[in-house]
Amino acid sequence: MHFDALTLACIAAELNQTLCPGRIQQVLLVDETTLGCEVYTPGTRHQLLLALQPSAARIHTVSYKLRRGASETPLLLLLRKYVRDARLTAITQPDPIERVLRFEFEHTEVGATTLVVELIGRQPNALLLNPAGRILECLHHLPATGQGRALLPGRPYVAPPAPVKLPPRDDGSADYYAQLAQLVAQPGPLWKTLVAGIAGLSPTAAREIAWRAHGDGGADQGVN
Repeated sequence: MHFDALTLACIAAELNQTLCPGRIQQVLLVDETTLGCEVYTPGTRHQLLLALQPSAARIHTVSYKLRRGASETPLLLLLRKYVRDARLTAITQPDPIERVLRFEFEHTEVGATTLVVELIGRQPNALLLNPAGRILECLHHLPATGQGRALLPGRPYVAPPAPVKLPPRDDGSADYYAQLAQLVAQPGPLWKTLVAGIAGLSPTAAREIAWRAHGDGGADQGVN
């Protein structure tokens, strides 16, 4: 199953209900691309997994205790300073069609920070920001290439560029449904057309939509 933006929206709602407000008891590296947090809420300890592998990026809680499996990194050291013993106050998805979450923390000694987790592209990333939105540290340092973003300590954080696709919900534009009708009238499998033209949809979700519309996940015809 693909972990798309719609799935992430459901996960964010669930995590907010389960973990916020909570206190971060521990932060660790499960492996080179996976962060783990123990979050305490009254009477319960939750294990939060932030897996940032390119082929299986995801965020969710697990029922087992997470263990350290990688050596310390600059990001882990700063997370221990700013996030361990901090209160987790909110988890938000800034853009409902993008696979990005923001974890908001408040520490009594070092103040507020934000952990941005991007489950996108070939190299998912985690970035710790100060209140001004500057990057304190990140899992992967990415210098700017061409018109791309620079994700480096000391640089302002810039969100991923918005995809040039139609929103999955009516955005109020006068020609929204005309654009949608033109999109789904294109030849070829409907699910592929939806993935290519609708923001936030994975192949799994697009196949489900095509099946519900036609009883065939590989249908070629458009919908009316």
